[in-house]
Amino acid sequence: MKNLKTLLMIPAMLALNCAFAQTDSHLKLSNDFPGQGEKVSITYAPAGTAIDGKRDINAIVYFLFNKTYVPTPVDLKSSGNNFSGEFTVLKNAQLFFVKLSSGTEIDNNNEEGYVYLVYKDKKPIQGSYASNAYLVSGLGKYLAEIKRNADKGFSLYQQEFALYPQSKKENETSYYTLMAHIPAYKDSISAKLIQLNKSTAESDLMLASALFNATKKTKSADSLNAVIRVKFPNGSLVTNELISAFYNEKDLAKKDSIYNIYNTKFPEKTIDKNSLSDYFRVQLAGAYLTIGDMDHYKKYEALIKNRENLAGTMNDAAYGWAKKGEKLDLAEQLSKGSLDILSDAIANAKATPDATADEIKKNYAFSYDLFADTYALILFKESKFADALKYEQPVVDHSTKIDGEIYEHYVEILGEVGQYAKGQEFAEKAIKAGQGSDVTKAELKKDYLKLKGNDNGFDQYLATLVSDAQTKAKEELAKTMIDKPAPLFALKDLNGKSYALSDLKGKVVILDFWATWCGPCKASLPGMQMAVNKYKDDPNVIFLFVDTWENGDDFITGVKKFIADNKYVFNVLIDEKGSDGRQSKVVGSFGVEGIPTKFIIDKNGHIRFKYVGYSGTPEKLVDEVSNMVDMAGNPEAALPSAQKTSLNK
Repeated sequence: MKNLKTLLMIPAMLALNCAFAQTDSHLKLSNDFPGQGEKVSITYAPAGTAIDGKRDINAIVYFLFNKTYVPTPVDLKSSGNNFSGEFTVLKNAQLFFVKLSSGTEIDNNNEEGYVYLVYKDKKPIQGSYASNAYLVSGLGKYLAEIKRNADKGFSLYQQEFALYPQSKKENETSYYTLMAHIPAYKDSISAKLIQLNKSTAESDLMLASALFNATKKTKSADSLNAVIRVKFPNGSLVTNELISAFYNEKDLAKKDSIYNIYNTKFPEKTIDKNSLSDYFRVQLAGAYLTIGDMDHYKKYEALIKNRENLAGTMNDAAYGWAKKGEKLDLAEQLSKGSLDILSDAIANAKATPDATADEIKKNYAFSYDLFADTYALILFKESKFADALKYEQPVVDHSTKIDGEIYEHYVEILGEVGQYAKGQEFAEKAIKAGQGSDVTKAELKKDYLKLKGNDNGFDQYLATLVSDAQTKAKEELAKTMIDKPAPLFALKDLNGKSYALSDLKGKVVILDFWATWCGPCKASLPGMQMAVNKYKDDPNVIFLFVDTWENGDDFITGVKKFIADNKYVFNVLIDEKGSDGRQSKVVGSFGVEGIPTKFIIDKNGHIRFKYVGYSGTPEKLVDEVSNMVDMAGNPEAALPSAQKTSLNK
């Protein structure tokens, strides 16, 4: 399997008294004042939330500190209609929030999230309010659909500084950037800019540049950046620009050159597993491995200190070859190597300031199962069926939910070792859960034939499974239906043809925001091509793929090449520049925070579904999109009567 993984001054006493007494009725903590290193139990009642009635509810607790975060899964146990679990607050955590979800649906607590400060002696510790300000400034929206709120973030920084004045320096950039977005502080920002421009410190000049950008004075920011580069040739700005250039560069030879420039300007005294140079080496090794340049791969592989990151690179390459049935000998070698690295990491896991040894082991074990699925697939392709089952069985045993891809591999292997009844059992589970791929369905038929001796009744049997899964899926989808007017737009496709949403009244429109650099976007496109093929003769359905957030000036050439190389038959529209200077005009008007994001718009121009991300199989994506298209085509018929009066909720 592929590697998945920012008012007025508030007195200190007031800040203490409003220390986040949660009033929500859905998530309860065992301790109102959780502290670092303490165990916390949670009880969750999903009734009345966006994931009410879901069985496969997942919980992840995100610990925040110093503008970084560590996600830790929580093992939820069901008790009637409620769920419970526990976790230990990390020793350096300043804040944490709990993300509760089922599939792509998130209970965001009315966009406020389930957010909790960390305390010592019932007083919020230093950094708690600042971490919360950082969360509501954008990170929370990205991670868990928590509403972005500049006013709230600014107020939270004020509370932080009231309790801990020493926090202001380290949070200065975020604080003033938020202030710049609040019209009432326009004069304060102007005064701050005058002060910063007199400074000789790079950090002050970079803050001035950030404020120029925040107030849309991009020419002033560009001029100041030019000055900073000359004054501080090895400073933070130059470093950040090199990092950005490396990340954005698509030409591998140029990427290699940027690495050498960086390494010359900032040489390592010793090879450090946490250094940017080591990160660059992992990226280069992976890029060379993808194109099969083993000489360059081995050159960088030998220098990589962070072997755990390399394991993901090895797995990705092995998985890609396995899916195509190519280079299986090399794929097996790489895949087994990735498992050996993770086995060693599990055996030697040690506590860090960010996580306990057990938490680290748990994360490594999760990755191990993903990579073991890859290894089992390779062994299956090599007809080593018994060995494949040896590695795939624990993956299935450890799974807490049905994964269509894992189950597909599993039932294929079971068929080859003669375990037909078990193969039928797990193929049936996958199909009932809406995770049955075409391969899984074909394997089910093979098992059916082996067990019954003929295929009498199979078609009706399969049709019933699929129909039941589709009915259940539509019932769940109905709970997520919305009714909001879609922002109007007009964009041109790759050939210059213009598409305006206002001209598409009477059609169901599937709007897919994507980019060529976006891994999940690219993973979803084969399924989207299948969906396009399904509706190609339906004049009432149209798919529009809006390319957005690309890097560089000549990105359209790359988009054209990507579409041609993959033989996609898509209506690709090119997003225009927004007020921020990026390719973001339409994606911004739709409030998109991450891609891929799809909107299904009904015949009256109203958004009926928002679908974020991608996980699963192409067949599952086709089923989900098809259900949304059908329901958007006749939304009143799709909704239970109790919901028809509350679509806007």
